[in-house]
Amino acid sequence: MSQYNAAMDHQDWNRRDLLDVPDKAPCIDVSSTSEEPTRDTTEEDEYDHQSGIRRYAKLILPHVGLVLLTCAYTIVGASIFYSVEQPHELANKRRQLDVIYERQEEFVNSLFTLAMLNETRREVWSQVTKQHMHNMSDHLFVAFEKFFLTAAEVRANDTMEMWSFSTAIFFAVTVVTTIGYGNPVPVTQLGRMMCIIFSLFGIPLTLVTIADIGKFLSEHLVWMYGNYLKLKHFLWERHHWRKDHEERVCEQCQRQGLTSDMHFIEEQRIPVILVLVILVTYTSLGGVLMSNLEPWSFFTAFYWSFITMTTVGFGDLMPRRDGYMYLILLYIILGLAITTMCIDLVGVQYIRKIHYFGRKIQDARSALAVVGGKVVLVSELYANLMQKRAKNYDRDAFVMDNFHITKHVIPFIPADIRWIRYIDQNADSLSSSTSTLDLQSCRFCHSRFSISRCQL
Repeated sequence: MSQYNAAMDHQDWNRRDLLDVPDKAPCIDVSSTSEEPTRDTTEEDEYDHQSGIRRYAKLILPHVGLVLLTCAYTIVGASIFYSVEQPHELANKRRQLDVIYERQEEFVNSLFTLAMLNETRREVWSQVTKQHMHNMSDHLFVAFEKFFLTAAEVRANDTMEMWSFSTAIFFAVTVVTTIGYGNPVPVTQLGRMMCIIFSLFGIPLTLVTIADIGKFLSEHLVWMYGNYLKLKHFLWERHHWRKDHEERVCEQCQRQGLTSDMHFIEEQRIPVILVLVILVTYTSLGGVLMSNLEPWSFFTAFYWSFITMTTVGFGDLMPRRDGYMYLILLYIILGLAITTMCIDLVGVQYIRKIHYFGRKIQDARSALAVVGGKVVLVSELYANLMQKRAKNYDRDAFVMDNFHITKHVIPFIPADIRWIRYIDQNADSLSSSTSTLDLQSCRFCHSRFSISRCQL
């Protein structure tokens, strides 16, 4: 009975402890606790979104800033050239026109004097005429070549502005891109000095900008070509089931850390033919564009486009319509970037091949051989054999068995050596490196593993 009363008292104490809660005691709001995780999740999503925007901004802003800096530098340089050369150009042209008309008046006066003297001898008229014609031709040639005077200006006896602001921008672009058509050019001392300073800083800046744009285009071209390969492989797998006789990566290779899909990894290497097609297509588009904007044939426009894209810039052909000058400049800059992209994609492949052959030659020279119980280099062995052969004129007396070449052993090569990149193979650049895994078949894997086991 006493135990029962003690149990009841204990139960009443527990009930009193649970029920007798003061009115002002703090209580937990379940709804508020359920909203706090949602609010925290929303704040985390907003923070992730903002951090993603900042990350992409940090990635894009340097490239956009480089382009804007180059454009601003070109516009400032064009403004300087326009302010320096334009007034001097009009004054020089006016001076040259005055001299030409003075020579014409002298010629007319000489002929009129001969007529007034009743000179009838042909030799005298011919001598006076040739003298004045030679003087006139020399002066016209200097005016056309040095001061860019045109025949229309001579006929109209009026000057036309050649150094317009659009022409100044075109000249500045041809300077910093090293095209250099040579028409127009600065003729004042101040203009030439400013051209030197402008080129000194503008050429490196523009070349870096064009290379950056070309790198951007090459990476996206490689990315699109990689997606094409993936789509091609997906369609191939969809329409052609794998057969038993196909070469697959076996379980032994999978245990070595390889997957069964590595056999289908294709090198994302842009074909040279595709690069040439892109370059020729863009040049042809330039030919179509310039043949419509200028009085040129398609072949002449294609020739101008190719000479411009390769930065040769002979200067024999020049666009003259100021209304389309900015469109032509956009075509030139984009074309230089595409040319840089093509050189990058094609050049990297040949550089990689040169490195490959160089490493193979170096590996062959460092190969080892066991001769008479001694380990020697193959190159030293070959040199020794040639010396022996030079000393002995009788080929029959030269016996290779005396050297007792037991076997040809190469240095130890780990099984996963092809997973290690060389130092000049940058994995961050899609155009300068390729994601390759040279697994030709399971027979190659087995032979490689068997060699490594024998060496161990």
